[in-house]
Amino acid sequence: MKYQITSDNIQISESMKVLAEEKLAKIDGRFTNIPEESKSVRVVLNTSPNDCFEVKIELTVDGHNFFTDETEHTLETALVNAVEELERQIDKSKYWEKDWEEQRESKRFPADDPDAAL
Repeated sequence: MKYQITSDNIQISESMKVLAEEKLAKIDGRFTNIPEESKSVRVVLNTSPNDCFEVKIELTVDGHNFFTDETEHTLETALVNAVEELERQIDKSKYWEKDWEEQRESKRFPADDPDAAL
């Protein structure tokens, strides 16, 4: 997975990058069957005016986009909450895709029986 880790108002240290990549590795493991060039993640780490950290994550997997925005007092907590929110979005997306396919198949009629639709 391609990682882009940036910030608008703080200097990103190497430990911050490593922390973000460690937390996002859990999501990368869900998409082992998708080629690496079809997966990318953009992480923006910022500080808020009230001494909080704001984490924005935009995940693109095989044309599907997922986005989350979390604000917490510690960077690690904000990252953990953002990753958990992405996991919920991914689970919901997979559920709806599967459910949609099942509903679509249940409405189809066999091609060899033209009177089946009547």
